[in-house]
Amino acid sequence: MKKIFITILSFFIPFFTFAEPYVKNYYVSGDRHVNFIPLFLVLFIPLFLIALSIFAFVFWILMLIDAIKHSPEKMKVVWILVIIFTQLIGAIIYYFVEKRPRNKV
Repeated sequence: MKKIFITILSFFIPFFTFAEPYVKNYYVSGDRHVNFIPLFLVLFIPLFLIALSIFAFVFWILMLIDAIKHSPEKMKVVWILVIIFTQLIGAIIYYFVEKRPRNKV
């Protein structure tokens, strides 16, 4: 766990060091609205994209596990291959074609 935390933290260090001049200018200058947009672009958009990619990966894994456990025997190999090779698109297709109708019944 400690190694994972250090790896993730080392990924964010370039974002923080790149944003440092913007933060200093933000607090030193009298006009506080000038430097907020570059700070937003440097820090928050990459964090949002990282969170979105983690969500997509978790969704992909969950759909792959569901296909392995709950697919009909005839279609199990097909769904596993579709999810693996088409990744997120295949997981979304599996969700709407197999999992969602199964949950409604």
